[in-house]
Amino acid sequence: MLSLAPAASAAAVPTQLELHRLGGPAFLLCWTLEASPFGKPSIALSTGGRRLAAASISLGLRDGRERLAVAFRASGPDGIVATLSDQGPQGDVTASFDPALVHGIADPKDILADLAPQARLTLANALVRAWPPLFGLSTAPSYLSFLRQFLLSLFSKPLAMQPSAALVEGHWLCETLVPADFTGLQAASRLDGAGLTRLTLNSRIGAADRNGRRELHLVMEEPPARGGGLLLLQSERSLVVRSLPGRQVAPSLGRWWAGKAASRDGLRNWVVEQLAGLSGQGRLLAIEMQRRVPLAVQHVRRDDDLPAAELDLAVCNQAGLLIGGWLRDPDELLEEVLLHRAGGEPVAMLPRLQRFPVRLPTGEEGETRAATGFAAFACDYAAGAPVLQPRCEIKLRSGTTLTLRPPVQPADAATIRARALAAIPPQYLTAAMLEETLAPVLAACQEELRESRPEPSVQRFGPVMARPKASVVIPLYRVYDFLRVQVAAFAGDPWFVEHAELIYVLDSPEHEAEVAHLLGGFHLAYGLPMQLVAMRRNGGFSAACNAGALQARGEALALVNSDVIPIGNGWLPTLIGKLDRQRRVGAVGPKLLYDDGSLQHAGLYFKRDSKGTWLNHHFFKGMPGSYGPANVERPVPGVTGACIVMPRALFDELGGFDESYVIGDYEDSDLCLKVRRAGFGIVYAPSVALYHLERQSISRSVDYTRGAASQHNAWLQTRRWDAQIEALMLAFATSAAELALPEPAPSAPELVPRFTFRRATAA
Repeated sequence: MLSLAPAASAAAVPTQLELHRLGGPAFLLCWTLEASPFGKPSIALSTGGRRLAAASISLGLRDGRERLAVAFRASGPDGIVATLSDQGPQGDVTASFDPALVHGIADPKDILADLAPQARLTLANALVRAWPPLFGLSTAPSYLSFLRQFLLSLFSKPLAMQPSAALVEGHWLCETLVPADFTGLQAASRLDGAGLTRLTLNSRIGAADRNGRRELHLVMEEPPARGGGLLLLQSERSLVVRSLPGRQVAPSLGRWWAGKAASRDGLRNWVVEQLAGLSGQGRLLAIEMQRRVPLAVQHVRRDDDLPAAELDLAVCNQAGLLIGGWLRDPDELLEEVLLHRAGGEPVAMLPRLQRFPVRLPTGEEGETRAATGFAAFACDYAAGAPVLQPRCEIKLRSGTTLTLRPPVQPADAATIRARALAAIPPQYLTAAMLEETLAPVLAACQEELRESRPEPSVQRFGPVMARPKASVVIPLYRVYDFLRVQVAAFAGDPWFVEHAELIYVLDSPEHEAEVAHLLGGFHLAYGLPMQLVAMRRNGGFSAACNAGALQARGEALALVNSDVIPIGNGWLPTLIGKLDRQRRVGAVGPKLLYDDGSLQHAGLYFKRDSKGTWLNHHFFKGMPGSYGPANVERPVPGVTGACIVMPRALFDELGGFDESYVIGDYEDSDLCLKVRRAGFGIVYAPSVALYHLERQSISRSVDYTRGAASQHNAWLQTRRWDAQIEALMLAFATSAAELALPEPAPSAPELVPRFTFRRATAA
């Protein structure tokens, strides 16, 4: 330490000036003075006529005086001039000194002398957090030695930070007690021989106990084998120092979970969030622990008129948490529904509740009583971590609290999707319920299923066609009753045999062996080559068609349902021939008939329902197949995905079917709208007729809740395309009653015109 008497350029003021070497070329200038009534004093440093970069803090002393501490980095042989200004009438005070005269490292006790407790914390925070990166001290050995001595002067015997449990991939769960004024971790650092290293630590701070201490939990990487470092934890008003042991064997998470986590659901949920954020392995471990040591289910079931409630749905994904259940409140005593989280205040759910009537069994044979069903959504709950048993509270105006906790909930996206679709009875679903409650969860499920879907397997039966002109992609799901008839019809069509490749996509992978056996037998019986693309996990109609299209090599792509049967030969080249680059026809669909010969599809159009949602309809559905208006070739707003033919390049350019639609519905009209947005038209071609045994396959899907999924998909289509559909239908309504296309131009050498695509701007 170097003490200097300042040379005053004006009337002298009582001062004390000290200079300390922090390490290397870094110094700390401390100037102590009486409190100034004129303004906040400041110190400016200069050397060789230029301003010197510095950082200063004001430190209060126990006797009421003030100490200005200025950290700086000295460079060059020139001395330094310090100018003190407090805006008073006495003017500035200057002092000159030479840092080269200070050789030894500062003594922390000298610097800490006379400082008030809060000033000690302020100085410590600057030494740990602000000044090292500013003056390049984070790896300076002499500064690291000083800083360690300084911290041990404040905390002579720091507690050891021992691991409470081993997590995954070298991470520990650690636990310690901190003072009550440690209200939130703002910064964390590790101090050891390698340097002062900033750490990014996830933390949770509990409420203060009766002794004024808080429980702090941290997730951190296990320390190096040598150990011996210090862990520095900073909050706004407090600093905590803990010693770090060397590498050791941490207790198992299972043991900790069965002990502390079993009775602390907030802490338990926080650890679930941390595990899920570490890695996929951590997410699996979080699910396993919750299932291995489940919490007790809590509900209130009563046969009298007192309030009762149950929470039977609480599914969580990246979007948030969807809860559902029922409550009985005959006297309208309900005040609030609170959803508890890992930390912070509970989420008030009452304004978010979507309510609908339900009937509850009373226990007597056939008897029921009225109750209110509910569903609600909390966005960003647990950051998408798989919390399988969240806690809700029903608060009554009487002061009574009913605690609700569901059984262990599913964690996989497919089951969450099915539970979400069943959360609200279809007859009570509204657009608001869909948008505010179900749609976010369903969108996150679709995204997760898409991102985690494994690559499908491909089997080939027979030789691969060298250069097919068309690829026919047919999704299969659980129903294979029509395969023999369909394959036989294809095999009896000479053009199909010579120019088309046949690709079946199996979306129920549990039946792969059975379907492969069937197709192998059909190939032997009919001689028609084919491929089987087997999805590794059910993905729905859109995903299956897109997977098949990725295997396609033909210039034309025909997307056909497994229950569509051609009436005669030549259907495919006739449809392909309607594609026309000059007239910008980008998609074409045939006439589809029920098995009794009545019309199922003669083009697709849109019409609003009573709620304003655009629904898909088929022209002339149910009319005789010979009905005159249904036998006119014409432009249409869209065609059904049961049989749609388009250039494969256009399908690829548009991104194929949109997999945001749940399970299967409305993705075909969405594709047609994308075709139109790209500037192409769509044609209905009644000269080609096929049988369509509609929905005999999808009706057997156990997770297809027709009402809820279909309503969601209609809502999604309306939300995306409302204005465009309105304009499209207005254009068709104001055109001639029957728009017949002119005769097609003579066939080009290539059956499918080579379209040049330019992506249109999004609406």
